[in-house]
Formats: sequence, structure tokens, C-alpha cells
Amino acid sequence: MKQGFVMAVAMGWAVAGMAQEGTKLEYGSSQTYTQTLVVEAGGDVSVPTIAPVYDGHSWALSTRWDDSNPNALNIRRKMLENGIRGSFYLNSRTPEKPAGSLAQKLTGADECSVGGHSSTHPHLEQLPANTAFRELMANRIALECLTDRPVNSLAFPFGGYQSKDNPEALHGITEAVLRTGYSHCVYSGFVTRNRFLPAGVISTGWQVVPGDRKIEAEKFWASIERVRANEADSRKMSDCIFLGVHPWQQGEELERLGEVMAKLRDWDDFWHCTQTEWAAYAKQRRGTTVTAAAPGSYTLVRPAAYDLGNAIPLTLVFASADVRSAKVDGVDCPIRHADGKTYVNVPQAAQAGVPAKIDETDLEGCCGEFPGLNAKLAFDPATRMLTFTLANTGGALSDGLLTVSLPPACDPGMLRWQRPALANGETWTATTAAPLIREGEYWQGGTPYFAAQLDFVRDGQRGRLFATCTGPAPAPAQPAN
Repeated sequence: MKQGFVMAVAMGWAVAGMAQEGTKLEYGSSQTYTQTLVVEAGGDVSVPTIAPVYDGHSWALSTRWDDSNPNALNIRRKMLENGIRGSFYLNSRTPEKPAGSLAQKLTGADECSVGGHSSTHPHLEQLPANTAFRELMANRIALECLTDRPVNSLAFPFGGYQSKDNPEALHGITEAVLRTGYSHCVYSGFVTRNRFLPAGVISTGWQVVPGDRKIEAEKFWASIERVRANEADSRKMSDCIFLGVHPWQQGEELERLGEVMAKLRDWDDFWHCTQTEWAAYAKQRRGTTVTAAAPGSYTLVRPAAYDLGNAIPLTLVFASADVRSAKVDGVDCPIRHADGKTYVNVPQAAQAGVPAKIDETDLEGCCGEFPGLNAKLAFDPATRMLTFTLANTGGALSDGLLTVSLPPACDPGMLRWQRPALANGETWTATTAAPLIREGEYWQGGTPYFAAQLDFVRDGQRGRLFATCTGPAPAPAQPAN
């Protein structure tokens, strides 16, 4: 059966059509598409459930390492020697060329991934909301361009996201995170104790610390045992456990860290994953529906991989070991039997995959990765109108999806446009108002920053192109006479 691809946007748990003039994108929304799963079984089987962890594992296990520290390469080596995977949360203050960047070296062939950590590692809670948003958004764009891979996970610099001296900071930083498009944060308090964060939009995990400079193995094992011993309560927050937090271990301490990792490799029924994979799996688990279409046939409506940040398959669980095979739209699905159940890993459709190339335009609207595309984003402060213009002279585009993120003082925070096709020689313009809904120095201070993300298909390959612009900084306050 032909896939119903890129037909709707899931707004929360609902589905709404895409308006050409731009649709307000609810936080946590995903571009969805439809697949048909057909199974062969020895008897009747009920509608499957979705496994909390990929492939039916008991827990997801990952790692989190902060800051652009070259020693992270030694940590990565020790991880891979011991079957451990994870993510490195990097800054992007220093421009790098992709071929030699630390981000690309750490990512490798997807053994690990990178996450956002702000551009310059400031105390975000001490900055105006505009500046905090730019720190997060520009960092995500830079890391995606360096690695040609989506970034969906965040660690705050200094762990700061709220301030007693500035009660508005939590609200502003939350808006900045959501408008940047992150779906995962390593700081569980930000996720679980945040009145400004919609429920179920951001995933997190249980951090266990082996020790930043000196490994404290006994404390580490006690911490991880507490998570597993209180399993019912622990899983209410997350099914992911991760190590952290800084890649400072060297010499003997690096070897001791390796010993901890070696024990973890086979210590429990872990899915060893990156935080990027966990974030994508957790989001698609929340955003997928499975319904019976006919005996042995099921309809899946699921988020697209390029919106999730990773193409990790979705694991469906049949409460029977009678399932002999499964196909999704004619493609074989890996299956396994355990404990009287059948686990089916349903891959993402190829055309819903993650981008193969990611780039950002320069001031002239040009980019190196996509010759023939010229994209510009411009803001008119007099009318408060934001305009995206795409000129295509490089071959036909299809499945165009434009996501625009506005500063935290504006509403809406994010909008989306759909462009099914853009022929060679055509120009596409999308315009929206950027009205201010929040006043005061915190919300309107700093330089407003706007970002546009264009996802598309060209020559059968997915791509992503960013364009950004700034508005004028507010005039300085006049001294009283």
C-alpha cells in the first residue's frame, strides 16, 4: 500500500491540516505520515502496544558529556572499547570547518552524537530572553551544519535555567528551548518541575555520575541501583539512565571509567544508545497511534524521522509468540520472540528519513551544500513582518516543509508552511507577522533573532537548509531629566 506521506501535522495528540499561509505549530508537534503493517501469525493477534524502550529492552543506557573539550575524544574511545554509546554536548563559539571539527570527530559514523550546549556557554538565566534564544538556536544550527545530522537534545551551560533574582528567566528559557525545537533535556528538574513546560513535550532521563575527575565507583553503583530498585516510580519520569557529566578523566581515572563501562555493557538488559536516539524514540512513542485496519493489518500514524532527529525504528509488542513475519508497506521488519511475546521493529519510510546534508545560508542567501538554492529571511521592524524567500535554480524540490521560529516575546512561537513542489526556476515566499505579546526589559532586551528551517527532498535525497536574521536592538533607555 502506498504510504500517506507528509499529509498532516500532529498538534499535541490531535491532527490538523497544513495551511499554506502558515500554521501555528504547537509545541511538541510532529510531521506525521501513515504506514500499513501486515503480519502473518499462527492465530488471531490483538492490536500491538508500543514498547517503552527500543527492541523491548528493559532500560535505555546512554552517556552525557558537556563542553567542547578535546579530551572528549579519549572518553569516546574508551566508550566504544566497552560497548557504550552516548552524546557530547558542545558549544559552537569558535567557527570550525566540518571536515576537521570536534563535533564531526565525536559523531563519527553515528557511534555517538552531539547535543546543544549554547554557543558561548553563558549563564542563560542572566541574559535577556532574546539572547538566550539566540544562544540555543544558533548553537543547534551550527552543530547540525558541522555534522549533517539533526540535534534534538540539550544540556544547559552551568545547569542554569532559572534564577531567584530573575523570576521570569524560567519562563523565557523554556520558551527559548521550545522554539529551538529541542525534544530532550538532560536536566530532569527542568522537565518535571517546570510550570511553563507543556506535559509530555520534552523527555529526560536519570543521570548517574561516575565522577568528573576522580571515579567514585561505589557511589555510582549505589545511584544506579536506586533507580532500578524503585522501578515503578523511576519509570514515571523516564526509562533512560545515563552517565555524565564532564569528559575530564585522564590516565588512571580514564582506565577506571573504562572499568565501570565494561561492567555496564552486560550488566542489565540495556539498549545502548545515544541521547539523540533516545529522544527520537521517546517522542515517536508518544506521538504514534496504532489501529487495526483488518485481520492481521494495522495502520500506523507516526512522526517522521526528520522531525524526530533520528530514524530509530519503533518497536511494537504483540502479546503472542505466534507472529511469524511482519512487513510495513512491503518492507520486511525485524522480529524477535521473548517471554511469550513478539517484538516487531518497524523502520521509518525512506522518504521520511533524516537529512543527508544540512547547511546554513550566508548573508547573500547562498550555501555550499545546495547549489542553486538561495534562501533569505528578513524582518521589517516598521511593520513587524517576517519574510522567507526561496529562489530555486538547482533542480526540482519536493516535500518542502518550512519551520520558522520567532523570539520569545512574540506569538506564535513557531509556524509551519508546506510546499509539496518547487520547480526549477520558481521562487517561493512565505510571510508572517511577528507581534509582541510580552513587554518589559527581560523579554524585549537584547537583539531579536529569527530562524527558518527548510526541510525538502532534491534528487531523491533529504536536505535541510537554515536561514536566519536579526531585528534591531531596542533603543537604550533615556536618562531621566
